[in-house]
Amino acid sequence: MELLIKSVQSILDEKLSVLKRGILISILLCKDDNPNITLAKFKATCKYTLLKKELVELHEDKLIKWSGYKSAKKSLDKDEYKDQRDELVDFMNNLYRRNFKKNTAIIVSSLTSRIKEVGVDDVRLVISNRYSVWKDDSFMAKYLTPETIFKKSKFDKYLEDAKSTRIGESFVSAKNIDLKDGDEITESISKTFSDKDVYNIKIYNCDGSGRRLGAGVHAKRYGKDIKRTFKISKINKLKTHRYYYVEK
Repeated sequence: MELLIKSVQSILDEKLSVLKRGILISILLCKDDNPNITLAKFKATCKYTLLKKELVELHEDKLIKWSGYKSAKKSLDKDEYKDQRDELVDFMNNLYRRNFKKNTAIIVSSLTSRIKEVGVDDVRLVISNRYSVWKDDSFMAKYLTPETIFKKSKFDKYLEDAKSTRIGESFVSAKNIDLKDGDEITESISKTFSDKDVYNIKIYNCDGSGRRLGAGVHAKRYGKDIKRTFKISKINKLKTHRYYYVEK
């Protein structure tokens, strides 16, 4: 690690944050003719791992020359997607009823790459599509893992299948409107449903005033069919059934 500032006065530049000024002063105090020794002293003096962002910026501003720049830059680029990764892993864990860790190498590397390539919405669609296609297949269900789903050589095909068949969109649409297990499906909610995908619902018969009767029955319905029932009820001005969302 080397200081590239022209004078000590440069450290007092008002454009620099207090933290960056402190880093430059620390490097100055650790300065040795051998850049590797300077770096070793600096690491022993400061909480080095917490200063990656500032060190990267100082390097890019040509105030220091840092041998660890490339690896730190790569690490920071991945960290920019942390919130999106966490959101997708939470979605995956909830849907698959699993407990995949958020900081494993496959998540940080492969999932970050897929997010960069296609965006969060398409990754979520692949997660739900593979679940819908494989969950009832005893052989394929074991492949419902980050290692398989986010693998580059497989992912593009999964995404193509998801977009062409639209299987799995039910989970995505429910997520987008924050529809949870047991929530009632209203006409406005049904309008967000994908026509071609299947939704798990619970249907209750109603009396003339719209109150639920009985224990209800579980059913699977295409989004287009759920929408149609609301249209029919509207035309007849009679609410004969109430519908509730079931996650699984």
